[in-house]
Amino acid sequence: MNKKLKIGIIGVGAIGRFHAENLARNIPNTSLVAIADSYVAAAKEIAAKLGVEKVYQDYNEMLDDPEVEAVAIAAPTFLKKEMVPAAARKGKHIFVEKPMGLTPEECEVMISEAREGGVKLQVGYQRRFDHAFVKVEKAVVNGDLGKIMIINSATRDPPSNPQGWSIDPKLGGGIWLDTSSHDFDAIRFLSKAEVTEVYAEAANLVFDHFKPLGMWDTVLVTLKLSNGALAHVDSCQWTVYGYDVRAEIFGTKAAAFIGMGQNSGARILKSDAAIEDLPKTFQERFGQAYRDELVDFADCVLSNTNPKVSGDDGKKGVEIGLACAESVKQHAPVKM
Repeated sequence: MNKKLKIGIIGVGAIGRFHAENLARNIPNTSLVAIADSYVAAAKEIAAKLGVEKVYQDYNEMLDDPEVEAVAIAAPTFLKKEMVPAAARKGKHIFVEKPMGLTPEECEVMISEAREGGVKLQVGYQRRFDHAFVKVEKAVVNGDLGKIMIINSATRDPPSNPQGWSIDPKLGGGIWLDTSSHDFDAIRFLSKAEVTEVYAEAANLVFDHFKPLGMWDTVLVTLKLSNGALAHVDSCQWTVYGYDVRAEIFGTKAAAFIGMGQNSGARILKSDAAIEDLPKTFQERFGQAYRDELVDFADCVLSNTNPKVSGDDGKKGVEIGLACAESVKQHAPVKM
Protein backbone atom coordinates (compact mmCIF):
# COMPACT_ATOMS: atom_id res chain seq x y z
CA MET A 1 0.00 0.00 0.00
CA ASN A 2 1.30 3.46 -0.87
CA LYS A 3 2.17 5.65 2.08
CA LYS A 4 -0.25 8.42 2.95
CA LEU A 5 0.66 11.70 4.59
CA LYS A 6 -1.23 12.14 7.86
CA ILE A 7 -2.55 15.70 7.96
CA GLY A 8 -4.38 17.82 10.48
CA ILE A 9 -6.30 20.91 9.38
CA ILE A 10 -6.47 24.16 11.32
CA GLY A 11 -9.57 26.21 10.59
CA VAL A 12 -12.77 24.94 8.99
CA GLY A 13 -14.34 28.04 7.53
CA ALA A 14 -15.32 28.03 3.85
CA ILE A 15 -11.94 27.15 2.35
CA GLY A 16 -10.88 25.05 5.34
CA ARG A 17 -13.97 22.90 5.10
CA PHE A 18 -13.37 22.45 1.38
CA HIS A 19 -9.76 21.41 2.00
CA ALA A 20 -10.86 19.04 4.77
CA GLU A 21 -13.30 17.26 2.47
CA ASN A 22 -10.63 16.92 -0.20
CA LEU A 23 -8.02 15.62 2.23
CA ALA A 24 -10.44 13.05 3.64
CA ARG A 25 -12.06 11.90 0.40
CA ASN A 26 -10.35 13.07 -2.78
CA ILE A 27 -6.57 13.14 -2.23
CA PRO A 28 -5.15 9.63 -2.70
CA ASN A 29 -1.89 10.26 -0.84
CA THR A 30 -3.30 11.92 2.30
CA SER A 31 -5.21 10.89 5.39
CA LEU A 32 -7.05 13.54 7.41
CA VAL A 33 -6.45 12.53 11.02
CA ALA A 34 -7.31 15.65 13.05
CA ILE A 35 -9.25 18.93 12.91
CA ALA A 36 -8.68 22.05 15.00
CA ASP A 37 -10.81 25.17 15.25
CA SER A 38 -11.38 27.60 18.11
CA TYR A 39 -15.07 27.29 17.25
CA VAL A 40 -15.03 23.67 18.29
CA ALA A 41 -18.66 23.01 17.35
CA ALA A 42 -17.77 23.59 13.68
CA ALA A 43 -14.77 21.29 14.00
CA LYS A 44 -16.90 18.54 15.54
CA GLU A 45 -19.53 18.91 12.84
CA ILE A 46 -17.11 18.46 9.95
CA ALA A 47 -15.20 15.73 11.81
CA ALA A 48 -18.40 13.71 12.23
CA LYS A 49 -19.23 14.17 8.56
CA LEU A 50 -15.77 13.02 7.44
CA GLY A 51 -15.17 10.30 10.03
CA VAL A 52 -12.28 12.08 11.73
CA GLU A 53 -11.90 11.08 15.36
CA LYS A 54 -9.55 13.74 16.72
CA VAL A 55 -10.91 17.25 17.29
CA TYR A 56 -9.04 20.08 19.01
CA GLN A 57 -10.15 23.52 20.13
CA ASP A 58 -6.51 24.57 20.67
CA TYR A 59 -4.35 24.03 17.60
CA ASN A 60 -1.26 23.73 19.83
CA GLU A 61 -2.64 20.46 21.16
CA MET A 62 -2.89 19.18 17.60
CA LEU A 63 0.73 20.17 17.02
CA ASP A 64 1.69 17.99 20.00
CA ASP A 65 -0.07 14.98 18.44
CA PRO A 66 2.66 12.62 17.15
CA GLU A 67 0.31 11.10 14.58
CA VAL A 68 0.00 14.44 12.76
CA GLU A 69 2.83 14.70 10.23
CA ALA A 70 1.68 17.87 8.47
CA VAL A 71 -0.88 20.64 8.83
CA ALA A 72 -3.06 22.57 6.43
CA ILE A 73 -3.64 26.04 7.85
CA ALA A 74 -6.83 27.77 6.71
CA ALA A 75 -7.23 30.12 9.66
CA PRO A 76 -7.75 33.90 9.55
CA THR A 77 -4.69 35.68 8.19
CA PHE A 78 -3.78 37.54 11.38
CA LEU A 79 -3.39 34.24 13.24
CA LYS A 80 -0.93 32.67 10.81
CA LYS A 81 2.09 34.57 12.12
CA GLU A 82 1.83 32.43 15.27
CA MET A 83 0.53 29.20 13.75
CA VAL A 84 3.07 28.66 10.97
CA PRO A 85 6.21 29.11 13.13
CA ALA A 86 4.65 26.98 15.88
CA ALA A 87 4.00 24.16 13.42
CA ALA A 88 7.53 24.40 12.03
CA ARG A 89 9.05 24.23 15.50
CA LYS A 90 7.03 21.06 16.14
CA GLY A 91 8.41 19.48 12.97
CA LYS A 92 5.11 19.57 11.06
CA HIS A 93 5.16 20.16 7.30
CA ILE A 94 2.97 23.13 6.41
CA PHE A 95 0.45 23.98 3.74
CA VAL A 96 -0.83 27.50 4.41
CA GLU A 97 -3.61 29.31 2.60
CA LYS A 98 -2.88 32.66 1.02
CA PRO A 99 -2.11 35.26 2.06
CA MET A 100 0.53 33.63 4.21
CA GLY A 101 0.93 36.78 6.30
CA LEU A 102 0.22 40.48 6.57
CA THR A 103 3.77 41.80 6.20
CA PRO A 104 7.00 40.64 4.52
CA GLU A 105 8.54 40.40 7.96
CA GLU A 106 5.91 37.90 9.11
CA CYS A 107 6.49 35.88 5.94
CA GLU A 108 10.25 35.90 6.43
CA VAL A 109 9.89 34.52 9.95
CA MET A 110 7.72 31.68 8.61
CA ILE A 111 10.22 30.89 5.87
CA SER A 112 13.12 30.93 8.32
CA GLU A 113 11.34 28.75 10.89
CA ALA A 114 10.40 26.20 8.21
CA ARG A 115 13.97 26.11 6.97
CA GLU A 116 15.39 25.68 10.46
CA GLY A 117 12.79 23.05 11.29
CA GLY A 118 13.55 21.09 8.13
CA VAL A 119 9.91 21.09 7.03
CA LYS A 120 8.17 21.83 3.75
CA LEU A 121 6.26 25.09 3.42
CA GLN A 122 3.75 25.49 0.57
CA VAL A 123 1.43 28.45 -0.02
CA GLY A 124 -2.07 27.98 -1.43
CA TYR A 125 -2.01 29.74 -4.78
CA GLN A 126 -4.08 27.12 -6.57
CA ARG A 127 -4.09 28.78 -10.01
CA ARG A 128 -0.62 27.34 -10.60
CA PHE A 129 -2.29 23.92 -10.66
CA ASP A 130 -5.29 24.77 -12.81
CA HIS A 131 -5.08 22.94 -16.16
CA ALA A 132 -5.66 26.10 -18.20
CA PHE A 133 -3.01 28.12 -16.35
CA VAL A 134 -0.53 25.23 -16.57
CA LYS A 135 -1.10 24.86 -20.31
CA VAL A 136 -0.50 28.56 -20.96
CA GLU A 137 2.55 28.60 -18.69
CA LYS A 138 4.08 25.75 -20.70
CA ALA A 139 3.43 27.68 -23.92
CA VAL A 140 5.29 30.67 -22.47
CA VAL A 141 8.23 28.53 -21.33
CA ASN A 142 8.41 26.81 -24.74
CA GLY A 143 8.56 30.18 -26.46
CA ASP A 144 5.31 29.65 -28.36
CA LEU A 145 4.12 33.18 -27.56
CA GLY A 146 7.41 34.88 -28.34
CA LYS A 147 8.39 37.94 -26.35
CA ILE A 148 5.71 38.82 -23.79
CA MET A 149 4.27 42.33 -24.19
CA ILE A 150 1.09 42.51 -22.12
CA ILE A 151 -0.50 40.35 -19.40
CA ASN A 152 -4.00 40.92 -18.04
CA SER A 153 -5.35 39.17 -14.95
CA ALA A 154 -8.71 39.60 -13.23
CA THR A 155 -10.49 38.28 -10.15
CA ARG A 156 -14.14 39.25 -9.82
CA ASP A 157 -16.11 37.86 -6.90
CA PRO A 158 -19.88 37.30 -6.83
CA PRO A 159 -22.07 39.40 -4.50
CA SER A 160 -21.76 38.48 -0.85
CA ASN A 161 -22.08 39.96 2.62
CA PRO A 162 -18.46 40.43 3.75
CA GLN A 163 -18.00 41.23 7.42
CA GLY A 164 -15.90 40.52 10.49
CA TRP A 165 -12.12 40.19 10.42
CA SER A 166 -12.04 39.61 6.63
CA ILE A 167 -12.94 43.22 5.82
CA ASP A 168 -10.33 44.75 8.13
CA PRO A 169 -7.04 45.10 6.18
CA LYS A 170 -5.13 44.97 9.48
CA LEU A 171 -6.53 41.47 10.11
CA GLY A 172 -7.09 39.98 6.66
CA GLY A 173 -4.99 42.06 4.30
CA GLY A 174 -7.94 43.45 2.38
CA ILE A 175 -8.54 43.09 -1.33
CA TRP A 176 -4.85 43.51 -2.16
CA LEU A 177 -3.64 40.49 -0.18
CA ASP A 178 -6.74 38.33 0.04
CA THR A 179 -7.88 38.67 -3.58
CA SER A 180 -5.50 40.44 -5.94
CA SER A 181 -2.47 38.55 -4.66
CA HIS A 182 -3.85 35.62 -6.69
CA ASP A 183 -3.42 37.80 -9.79
CA PHE A 184 0.04 38.95 -8.77
CA ASP A 185 1.14 35.34 -8.31
CA ALA A 186 -0.45 34.28 -11.60
CA ILE A 187 1.40 37.06 -13.43
CA ARG A 188 4.72 35.99 -11.90
CA PHE A 189 3.95 32.34 -12.70
CA LEU A 190 2.96 32.98 -16.31
CA SER A 191 5.55 35.63 -17.20
CA LYS A 192 8.55 34.14 -15.38
CA ALA A 193 9.38 37.72 -14.44
CA GLU A 194 9.27 39.83 -11.30
CA VAL A 195 7.20 42.94 -10.63
CA THR A 196 9.41 46.04 -10.54
CA GLU A 197 6.80 48.82 -10.20
CA VAL A 198 3.08 49.19 -9.48
CA TYR A 199 0.53 51.94 -9.89
CA ALA A 200 -2.85 51.33 -8.30
CA GLU A 201 -6.26 52.96 -8.13
CA ALA A 202 -9.06 51.91 -5.77
CA ALA A 203 -12.68 52.77 -5.06
CA ASN A 204 -15.67 51.91 -2.87
CA LEU A 205 -18.62 51.49 -5.20
CA VAL A 206 -20.72 48.88 -3.39
CA PHE A 207 -19.82 48.43 0.28
CA ASP A 208 -20.02 51.71 2.19
CA HIS A 209 -19.06 50.02 5.46
CA PHE A 210 -15.61 49.32 4.01
CA LYS A 211 -14.64 53.00 3.94
CA PRO A 212 -13.91 53.60 7.65
CA LEU A 213 -11.64 50.53 7.64
CA GLY A 214 -9.60 51.59 4.61
CA MET A 215 -10.91 48.65 2.60
CA TRP A 216 -11.75 48.76 -1.12
CA ASP A 217 -14.22 46.79 -3.22
CA THR A 218 -12.99 47.76 -6.71
CA VAL A 219 -9.34 48.10 -7.80
CA LEU A 220 -7.14 48.52 -10.87
CA VAL A 221 -3.38 48.02 -11.05
CA THR A 222 -0.74 48.60 -13.71
CA LEU A 223 2.51 46.68 -13.22
CA LYS A 224 5.93 46.85 -14.86
CA LEU A 225 7.81 43.55 -15.10
CA SER A 226 11.51 42.78 -15.09
CA ASN A 227 11.32 41.38 -18.63
CA GLY A 228 9.99 44.70 -19.93
CA ALA A 229 6.37 43.58 -20.24
CA LEU A 230 3.41 45.50 -18.86
CA ALA A 231 0.62 43.90 -16.83
CA HIS A 232 -2.84 44.87 -15.67
CA VAL A 233 -4.95 43.58 -12.77
CA ASP A 234 -8.54 44.36 -11.93
CA SER A 235 -10.73 43.08 -9.15
CA CYS A 236 -14.19 43.80 -7.80
CA GLN A 237 -16.46 42.23 -5.22
CA TRP A 238 -19.82 42.50 -6.94
CA THR A 239 -19.95 40.36 -10.08
CA VAL A 240 -23.60 39.54 -10.66
CA TYR A 241 -23.09 36.70 -13.18
CA GLY A 242 -20.74 34.47 -11.17
CA TYR A 243 -17.15 33.94 -10.06
CA ASP A 244 -15.05 35.41 -12.86
CA VAL A 245 -11.32 34.73 -13.13
CA ARG A 246 -9.50 35.48 -16.39
CA ALA A 247 -6.00 35.91 -17.73
CA GLU A 248 -4.63 36.99 -21.11
CA ILE A 249 -1.09 37.07 -22.46
CA PHE A 250 -0.10 38.88 -25.63
CA GLY A 251 3.25 38.02 -27.19
CA THR A 252 5.08 38.80 -30.40
CA LYS A 253 4.23 35.36 -31.84
CA ALA A 254 0.85 34.54 -30.32
CA ALA A 255 -1.70 35.31 -27.63
CA ALA A 256 -3.20 33.07 -24.95
CA PHE A 257 -6.52 33.42 -23.16
CA ILE A 258 -7.78 31.80 -19.94
CA GLY A 259 -11.53 32.23 -19.44
CA MET A 260 -13.68 32.18 -16.33
CA GLY A 261 -14.59 28.54 -16.98
CA GLN A 262 -17.88 26.73 -17.42
CA ASN A 263 -19.72 24.17 -15.36
CA SER A 264 -20.82 22.53 -18.60
CA GLY A 265 -20.65 23.16 -22.31
CA ALA A 266 -24.21 24.41 -22.38
CA ARG A 267 -24.83 27.73 -24.12
CA ILE A 268 -28.33 28.83 -25.08
CA LEU A 269 -28.69 31.72 -27.50
CA LYS A 270 -32.01 33.58 -27.63
CA SER A 271 -33.08 36.65 -29.54
CA ASP A 272 -32.73 38.77 -26.43
CA ALA A 273 -30.19 36.91 -24.32
CA ALA A 274 -27.42 34.34 -24.15
CA ILE A 275 -27.46 31.84 -21.28
CA GLU A 276 -24.36 29.95 -20.17
CA ASP A 277 -23.70 27.63 -17.24
CA LEU A 278 -21.01 29.60 -15.42
CA PRO A 279 -19.32 28.94 -12.05
CA LYS A 280 -20.78 30.81 -9.09
CA THR A 281 -18.08 29.98 -6.52
CA PHE A 282 -14.32 29.52 -6.31
CA GLN A 283 -14.91 25.86 -5.42
CA GLU A 284 -16.70 25.29 -8.72
CA ARG A 285 -14.12 27.09 -10.86
CA PHE A 286 -10.99 25.71 -9.23
CA GLY A 287 -12.09 22.36 -7.78
CA GLN A 288 -9.48 20.44 -9.79
CA ALA A 289 -6.72 22.89 -8.88
CA TYR A 290 -7.52 22.78 -5.16
CA ARG A 291 -7.24 18.99 -5.25
CA ASP A 292 -4.02 18.97 -7.25
CA GLU A 293 -2.23 21.49 -5.03
CA LEU A 294 -2.78 19.21 -2.02
CA VAL A 295 -1.68 16.17 -4.00
CA ASP A 296 1.49 18.09 -4.86
CA PHE A 297 2.03 19.11 -1.23
CA ALA A 298 1.78 15.53 -0.04
CA ASP A 299 4.07 14.36 -2.86
CA CYS A 300 6.66 16.94 -1.84
CA VAL A 301 6.69 15.69 1.73
CA LEU A 302 6.63 11.99 0.87
CA SER A 303 9.30 12.25 -1.85
CA ASN A 304 11.32 15.06 -0.21
CA THR A 305 11.07 17.47 -3.13
CA ASN A 306 10.38 21.21 -3.21
CA PRO A 307 6.84 22.65 -3.40
CA LYS A 308 5.79 24.39 -6.60
CA VAL A 309 4.59 27.39 -4.58
CA SER A 310 7.21 28.32 -2.00
CA GLY A 311 7.24 30.61 0.99
CA ASP A 312 9.21 33.07 -1.12
CA ASP A 313 6.33 33.08 -3.64
CA GLY A 314 3.90 33.80 -0.83
CA LYS A 315 6.07 36.64 0.43
CA LYS A 316 6.22 38.19 -3.06
CA GLY A 317 2.43 38.29 -3.22
CA VAL A 318 2.32 40.16 0.07
CA GLU A 319 5.02 42.61 -1.00
CA ILE A 320 3.24 43.47 -4.26
CA GLY A 321 -0.11 43.87 -2.50
CA LEU A 322 1.33 46.24 0.08
CA ALA A 323 3.02 48.24 -2.68
CA CYS A 324 -0.42 48.65 -4.31
CA ALA A 325 -1.89 49.91 -1.04
CA GLU A 326 0.96 52.41 -0.77
CA SER A 327 0.47 53.53 -4.37
CA VAL A 328 -3.17 54.35 -3.64
CA LYS A 329 -2.12 56.42 -0.62
CA GLN A 330 0.55 58.30 -2.56
CA HIS A 331 -1.43 58.61 -5.83
CA ALA A 332 1.85 57.64 -7.48
CA PRO A 333 3.77 54.62 -8.81
CA VAL A 334 5.72 52.59 -6.24
CA LYS A 335 8.92 50.76 -7.16
CA MET A 336 9.49 47.29 -5.79
